Amino acid sequence: MVPHFSLRQLAYLVAVAEAGSMTSAAEAQHVSQAAISTGITDLERHLGVQLLVRRPGHGVSLTEAGAGVVADARRALAAAADVQVRARAPHADLRGPVTLGCYRTMAPHHIPALHQDLQRLHPALELSTVEGGQEELRRALTTGACDVLLTYEAGLGPGLHTETLVRPSPYVLLAADHPLAGRPTIRITELADDTLVQYSPGPGPLGGLHVMHEAGVLPRRVVESTEIEVVRSLVARGVGYAILLQVWPTPLSIEGLPLAAVHLESGVPDHAVVLARLPDRQLGRRAQAVVELLRSAVPARFNPTPGSSTRPPVPEDPEHG
Repeated sequence: MVPHFSLRQLAYLVAVAEAGSMTSAAEAQHVSQAAISTGITDLERHLGVQLLVRRPGHGVSLTEAGAGVVADARRALAAAADVQVRARAPHADLRGPVTLGCYRTMAPHHIPALHQDLQRLHPALELSTVEGGQEELRRALTTGACDVLLTYEAGLGPGLHTETLVRPSPYVLLAADHPLAGRPTIRITELADDTLVQYSPGPGPLGGLHVMHEAGVLPRRVVESTEIEVVRSLVARGVGYAILLQVWPTPLSIEGLPLAAVHLESGVPDHAVVLARLPDRQLGRRAQAVVELLRSAVPARFNPTPGSSTRPPVPEDPEHG
Protein backbone atom coordinates (compact mmCIF):
# COMPACT_ATOMS: atom_id res chain seq x y z
CA MET A 1 0.00 0.00 0.00
CA VAL A 2 1.45 3.35 -1.09
CA PRO A 3 0.92 6.06 1.55
CA HIS A 4 -0.74 9.32 0.51
CA PHE A 5 1.55 11.49 2.61
CA SER A 6 5.16 12.56 2.21
CA LEU A 7 8.35 12.42 4.21
CA ARG A 8 8.32 16.22 4.15
CA GLN A 9 4.99 16.22 5.98
CA LEU A 10 6.40 13.84 8.57
CA ALA A 11 9.42 16.13 8.98
CA TYR A 12 7.10 19.09 9.53
CA LEU A 13 5.21 17.18 12.24
CA VAL A 14 8.41 16.19 14.04
CA ALA A 15 9.66 19.78 13.83
CA VAL A 16 6.45 21.09 15.41
CA ALA A 17 6.59 18.45 18.14
CA GLU A 18 10.16 19.44 18.99
CA ALA A 19 9.69 23.21 18.71
CA GLY A 20 6.26 23.45 20.34
CA SER A 21 4.90 25.95 17.82
CA MET A 22 4.27 26.35 14.10
CA THR A 23 6.38 29.50 13.97
CA SER A 24 9.48 27.94 15.52
CA ALA A 25 9.08 24.81 13.38
CA ALA A 26 8.89 26.94 10.24
CA GLU A 27 12.13 28.68 11.18
CA ALA A 28 13.84 25.35 11.83
CA GLN A 29 12.66 23.94 8.48
CA HIS A 30 13.36 27.17 6.58
CA VAL A 31 9.83 27.36 5.19
CA SER A 32 6.80 29.53 5.79
CA GLN A 33 4.42 28.94 8.66
CA ALA A 34 1.67 28.42 6.11
CA ALA A 35 3.65 25.56 4.54
CA ILE A 36 3.98 23.86 7.94
CA SER A 37 0.30 24.32 8.74
CA THR A 38 -0.88 23.08 5.34
CA GLY A 39 1.46 20.10 5.39
CA ILE A 40 0.27 18.91 8.79
CA THR A 41 -3.40 19.52 7.92
CA ASP A 42 -2.97 17.36 4.81
CA LEU A 43 -1.20 14.71 6.89
CA GLU A 44 -4.09 14.64 9.36
CA ARG A 45 -6.55 14.31 6.50
CA HIS A 46 -4.69 11.40 4.92
CA LEU A 47 -4.27 9.59 8.26
CA GLY A 48 -7.79 10.32 9.39
CA VAL A 49 -6.77 11.46 12.89
CA GLN A 50 -6.08 14.74 14.67
CA LEU A 51 -2.38 15.03 15.44
CA LEU A 52 -2.16 18.46 17.07
CA VAL A 53 -4.21 20.60 19.40
CA ARG A 54 -3.84 24.16 18.14
CA ARG A 55 -4.06 26.87 20.78
CA PRO A 56 -3.78 30.35 19.25
CA GLY A 57 -1.20 32.36 21.13
CA HIS A 58 -0.10 29.33 23.18
CA GLY A 59 1.54 27.05 20.62
CA VAL A 60 0.45 23.49 19.92
CA SER A 61 0.45 20.15 21.73
CA LEU A 62 0.32 16.59 20.47
CA THR A 63 -2.76 14.46 20.78
CA GLU A 64 -2.31 10.85 21.91
CA ALA A 65 -2.46 9.76 18.26
CA GLY A 66 -0.03 12.53 17.36
CA ALA A 67 2.56 11.32 19.87
CA GLY A 68 2.45 7.86 18.32
CA VAL A 69 2.77 9.22 14.79
CA VAL A 70 5.73 11.41 15.82
CA ALA A 71 7.56 8.36 17.18
CA ASP A 72 6.95 6.47 13.92
CA ALA A 73 7.86 9.55 11.88
CA ARG A 74 11.26 9.86 13.55
CA ARG A 75 12.06 6.26 12.67
CA ALA A 76 10.77 6.64 9.10
CA LEU A 77 12.88 9.75 8.54
CA ALA A 78 15.99 8.03 9.92
CA ALA A 79 15.41 5.02 7.66
CA ALA A 80 14.92 7.30 4.64
CA ALA A 81 18.21 9.04 5.40
CA ASP A 82 19.98 5.67 5.48
CA VAL A 83 18.45 4.74 2.11
CA GLN A 84 19.75 7.97 0.59
CA VAL A 85 23.26 7.46 1.95
CA ARG A 86 23.46 3.85 0.73
CA ALA A 87 22.14 4.77 -2.70
CA ARG A 88 24.59 7.60 -3.26
CA ALA A 89 27.60 5.89 -1.71
CA PRO A 90 27.14 2.21 -0.79
CA HIS A 91 30.50 2.09 0.98
CA ALA A 92 30.32 5.51 2.60
CA ASP A 93 30.87 5.98 6.29
CA LEU A 94 27.86 6.01 8.57
CA ARG A 95 26.71 9.56 9.16
CA GLY A 96 23.91 11.43 10.84
CA PRO A 97 22.26 11.45 14.27
CA VAL A 98 21.72 8.52 16.61
CA THR A 99 20.37 8.74 20.17
CA LEU A 100 21.10 6.36 23.02
CA GLY A 101 19.05 6.25 26.21
CA CYS A 102 21.22 5.38 29.20
CA TYR A 103 20.41 4.73 32.85
CA ARG A 104 21.86 7.70 34.70
CA THR A 105 24.29 5.79 36.91
CA MET A 106 25.76 3.95 33.92
CA ALA A 107 26.28 7.11 31.87
CA PRO A 108 29.60 8.29 33.40
CA HIS A 109 31.11 4.83 32.88
CA HIS A 110 30.02 4.20 29.29
CA ILE A 111 29.04 7.39 27.43
CA PRO A 112 32.46 9.16 27.33
CA ALA A 113 34.20 6.01 26.06
CA LEU A 114 31.44 5.45 23.50
CA HIS A 115 31.93 8.97 22.14
CA GLN A 116 35.66 8.34 21.85
CA ASP A 117 35.22 5.02 20.05
CA LEU A 118 32.65 6.49 17.65
CA GLN A 119 34.93 9.42 16.82
CA ARG A 120 37.59 6.94 15.74
CA LEU A 121 35.45 4.33 13.99
CA HIS A 122 32.47 6.37 12.73
CA PRO A 123 33.45 10.05 12.91
CA ALA A 124 30.42 11.19 10.89
CA LEU A 125 27.94 9.74 13.41
CA GLU A 126 26.38 12.33 15.72
CA LEU A 127 25.70 10.66 19.07
CA SER A 128 23.33 12.24 21.56
CA THR A 129 22.06 10.73 24.78
CA VAL A 130 19.00 10.71 26.99
CA GLU A 131 20.02 10.01 30.58
CA GLY A 132 17.52 9.23 33.31
CA GLY A 133 15.62 6.63 35.30
CA GLN A 134 13.60 3.75 33.95
CA GLU A 135 10.36 5.67 33.43
CA GLU A 136 12.11 8.49 31.55
CA LEU A 137 14.01 6.05 29.36
CA ARG A 138 10.99 3.95 28.50
CA ARG A 139 9.05 7.09 27.57
CA ALA A 140 11.92 8.32 25.38
CA LEU A 141 12.07 4.98 23.58
CA THR A 142 8.34 4.70 22.94
CA THR A 143 8.08 8.30 21.70
CA GLY A 144 10.99 7.88 19.32
CA ALA A 145 13.24 10.30 21.20
CA CYS A 146 15.93 7.61 21.32
CA ASP A 147 16.79 4.56 19.24
CA VAL A 148 17.92 2.05 21.86
CA LEU A 149 18.44 1.89 25.63
CA LEU A 150 21.36 0.82 27.80
CA THR A 151 19.86 0.13 31.20
CA TYR A 152 18.94 -2.46 33.82
CA GLU A 153 16.19 -4.95 33.13
CA ALA A 154 14.70 -4.52 36.61
CA GLY A 155 12.00 -1.88 36.65
CA LEU A 156 11.97 -1.46 32.88
CA GLY A 157 8.55 -3.03 32.47
CA PRO A 158 7.19 -5.49 29.91
CA GLY A 159 6.81 -5.27 26.16
CA LEU A 160 10.34 -4.38 25.07
CA HIS A 161 12.88 -6.53 23.25
CA THR A 162 15.95 -6.88 25.49
CA GLU A 163 19.43 -8.32 25.02
CA THR A 164 21.40 -9.11 28.17
CA LEU A 165 24.99 -7.84 28.13
CA VAL A 166 26.14 -8.74 31.66
CA ARG A 167 24.69 -9.74 35.04
CA PRO A 168 26.61 -7.89 37.77
CA SER A 169 25.98 -8.81 41.40
CA PRO A 170 25.51 -6.13 44.09
CA TYR A 171 28.53 -5.38 46.27
CA VAL A 172 29.05 -3.46 49.52
CA LEU A 173 30.89 -0.13 49.58
CA LEU A 174 32.55 0.66 52.94
CA ALA A 175 34.93 3.16 54.45
CA ALA A 176 38.47 1.81 54.21
CA ASP A 177 38.71 1.61 58.03
CA HIS A 178 35.34 -0.13 58.50
CA PRO A 179 35.71 -3.38 60.53
CA LEU A 180 34.37 -5.44 57.62
CA ALA A 181 36.48 -3.73 54.92
CA GLY A 182 39.26 -6.31 54.95
CA ARG A 183 36.96 -9.29 54.41
CA PRO A 184 36.81 -11.13 51.06
CA THR A 185 33.02 -11.42 51.35
CA ILE A 186 30.22 -10.17 53.61
CA ARG A 187 26.94 -11.80 54.56
CA ILE A 188 24.10 -9.35 54.11
CA THR A 189 22.84 -10.17 57.62
CA GLU A 190 26.06 -8.68 59.02
CA LEU A 191 24.93 -5.25 57.83
CA ALA A 192 21.62 -5.14 59.69
CA ASP A 193 22.94 -3.15 62.68
CA ASP A 194 24.64 -0.49 60.55
CA THR A 195 23.28 2.49 58.58
CA LEU A 196 22.43 1.98 54.92
CA VAL A 197 23.41 4.91 52.70
CA GLN A 198 20.78 4.52 50.02
CA TYR A 199 21.46 5.76 46.50
CA SER A 200 18.04 6.84 45.21
CA PRO A 201 18.38 8.23 41.67
CA GLY A 202 14.71 7.66 40.89
CA PRO A 203 11.90 5.10 40.94
CA GLY A 204 12.95 1.49 40.38
CA PRO A 205 13.93 -1.67 42.25
CA LEU A 206 17.67 -1.13 42.02
CA GLY A 207 18.67 0.38 45.36
CA GLY A 208 20.38 -1.24 48.31
CA LEU A 209 17.17 -1.13 50.34
CA HIS A 210 15.47 -3.31 47.72
CA VAL A 211 18.37 -5.79 47.85
CA MET A 212 18.09 -6.01 51.63
CA HIS A 213 14.32 -6.43 51.54
CA GLU A 214 14.71 -9.29 49.08
CA ALA A 215 17.10 -10.94 51.51
CA GLY A 216 14.70 -10.41 54.43
CA VAL A 217 17.03 -7.96 56.22
CA LEU A 218 16.14 -4.47 57.46
CA PRO A 219 18.86 -1.86 58.07
CA ARG A 220 18.97 -0.08 61.42
CA ARG A 221 18.77 3.33 59.73
CA VAL A 222 18.63 4.69 56.18
CA VAL A 223 20.25 7.87 54.84
CA GLU A 224 19.33 8.72 51.23
CA SER A 225 20.83 10.79 48.44
CA THR A 226 20.11 11.16 44.73
CA GLU A 227 23.79 11.96 44.00
CA ILE A 228 26.24 9.09 43.79
CA GLU A 229 29.24 11.17 44.90
CA VAL A 230 27.32 12.21 48.03
CA VAL A 231 26.66 8.53 48.72
CA ARG A 232 30.32 7.63 48.26
CA SER A 233 31.45 10.53 50.47
CA LEU A 234 28.99 9.60 53.23
CA VAL A 235 30.34 6.05 53.16
CA ALA A 236 33.96 7.23 53.14
CA ARG A 237 33.26 9.37 56.24
CA GLY A 238 31.93 6.33 58.07
CA VAL A 239 28.24 7.28 58.11
CA GLY A 240 27.27 3.82 56.85
CA TYR A 241 27.58 1.41 53.94
CA ALA A 242 26.11 1.38 50.43
CA ILE A 243 25.02 -1.49 48.21
CA LEU A 244 25.78 -0.78 44.56
CA LEU A 245 26.03 -2.49 41.17
CA GLN A 246 28.35 -0.33 39.07
CA VAL A 247 31.98 -0.38 40.24
CA TRP A 248 33.70 3.01 40.28
CA PRO A 249 37.26 2.89 38.85
CA THR A 250 38.77 4.81 41.79
CA PRO A 251 38.77 3.67 45.45
CA LEU A 252 38.53 7.30 46.63
CA SER A 253 35.57 9.56 47.35
CA ILE A 254 35.35 12.98 45.71
CA GLU A 255 36.98 14.34 48.88
CA GLY A 256 39.92 11.96 48.49
CA LEU A 257 38.94 9.64 51.34
CA PRO A 258 39.63 5.91 50.81
CA LEU A 259 36.86 3.38 50.16
CA ALA A 260 36.71 -0.40 50.08
CA ALA A 261 34.40 -2.59 48.01
CA VAL A 262 33.57 -6.12 49.15
CA HIS A 263 31.58 -8.90 47.50
CA LEU A 264 28.31 -10.03 49.02
CA GLU A 265 28.07 -13.75 49.65
CA SER A 266 25.97 -15.87 47.30
CA GLY A 267 22.20 -15.71 47.50
CA VAL A 268 21.91 -12.03 46.58
CA PRO A 269 20.21 -11.72 43.17
CA ASP A 270 22.08 -10.15 40.27
CA HIS A 271 20.60 -7.56 37.93
CA ALA A 272 20.77 -7.91 34.16
CA VAL A 273 22.24 -5.00 32.18
CA VAL A 274 20.43 -4.92 28.86
CA LEU A 275 20.06 -3.23 25.52
CA ALA A 276 16.37 -2.54 24.95
CA ARG A 277 14.39 -1.56 21.88
CA LEU A 278 10.82 -1.63 20.67
CA PRO A 279 9.95 -5.19 19.60
CA ASP A 280 8.39 -4.19 16.28
CA ARG A 281 11.24 -1.89 15.18
CA GLN A 282 14.49 -3.04 13.63
CA LEU A 283 17.51 -0.91 14.45
CA GLY A 284 18.92 1.26 11.69
CA ARG A 285 22.55 1.07 10.65
CA ARG A 286 23.58 3.95 12.89
CA ALA A 287 21.96 2.50 16.00
CA GLN A 288 23.36 -0.93 15.14
CA ALA A 289 26.89 0.51 15.08
CA VAL A 290 26.37 1.88 18.60
CA VAL A 291 24.98 -1.45 19.78
CA GLU A 292 27.99 -3.35 18.44
CA LEU A 293 30.37 -1.11 20.39
CA LEU A 294 28.34 -1.47 23.58
CA ARG A 295 28.22 -5.26 23.26
CA SER A 296 31.99 -5.47 23.45
CA ALA A 297 32.67 -2.69 25.96
CA VAL A 298 29.93 -2.78 28.60
CA PRO A 299 30.67 -6.23 30.10
CA ALA A 300 34.31 -5.28 30.64
CA ARG A 301 33.36 -2.08 32.47
CA PHE A 302 31.13 -3.92 34.92
CA ASN A 303 34.26 -5.14 36.65
CA PRO A 304 33.73 -8.48 38.44
CA THR A 305 36.24 -7.54 41.14
CA PRO A 306 35.16 -4.54 43.26
CA GLY A 307 37.98 -2.16 43.99
CA SER A 308 40.02 -2.95 40.89
CA SER A 309 40.07 -1.00 37.68
CA THR A 310 40.32 -2.03 34.06
CA ARG A 311 40.02 -0.24 30.76
CA PRO A 312 38.19 -2.42 28.23
CA PRO A 313 39.94 -2.97 24.92
CA VAL A 314 39.15 -0.42 22.25
CA PRO A 315 37.52 -2.06 19.21
CA GLU A 316 39.83 -2.36 16.23
CA ASP A 317 39.35 -0.06 13.27
CA PRO A 318 38.27 -2.41 10.44
CA GLU A 319 40.07 -0.23 7.89
CA HIS A 320 43.35 0.03 9.73
CA GLY A 321 43.51 -3.31 11.57
